[in-house]
Amino acid sequence: VEIGVVKFRNGEVVEEKSWLVNPLRDIPYWATKVHGITDKMVKDQPSFKDVYPEFQKFISGSVLMAHNAKFDISFMKAEIKRAGYDLPPNLVIDSLKLFRKWYPQATSHSVEAVARQAEVETDILHRAAADSLYVFLIFDKSVKERNGKYKLGDIYDQSGGAMRF
Repeated sequence: VEIGVVKFRNGEVVEEKSWLVNPLRDIPYWATKVHGITDKMVKDQPSFKDVYPEFQKFISGSVLMAHNAKFDISFMKAEIKRAGYDLPPNLVIDSLKLFRKWYPQATSHSVEAVARQAEVETDILHRAAADSLYVFLIFDKSVKERNGKYKLGDIYDQSGGAMRF
C-alpha cells in the first residue's frame, strides 16, 4: 500500500519519494493498525503496475537498503511479476542484518529499537518514507561513529552479503 525511498550519497539525502498504492482490494484491519493507511487513503491512488515504472526509474543504478529486506523484497517481487515487469537488477543490503552486527547489545533490532540505541530521534514509524529515512540516519550515524572508513564491500560483508531482487 506504500513505497518509500530515500536516496543518499556521501552522508547526504539527495532525494526522497513515496507513493501510496491502491492494492485493488481491502486493506486488512491488522495492517491498517500497523501503518495507519486506510482503504479511503488509497482509493484514488494508482495501482502498483502504474507506480512501478517511476519507482524503477528512481532506483536505477542504486544499491538498495531495506530493513528486513527479505520481507519487503518478497512483496515487491510478487507484485513486479504480477504486473508483468522484469525484476530490477539492483543489489539489496539488509539493514536488519547489518544493525544486528553493529548493535549486538540492542534487545530488539526493529527500526524503532535501533534508532533508540543509536540515539536517532523518531516520531512517525511504520510509514515507508519515514522508516527509510530512519534507516539512513542510523546507517549514517553508525558509519560516522566508526570513522567513516567503510567501503561498499565492507557493508556487504557486515550485512551478510547483498541480495538481488
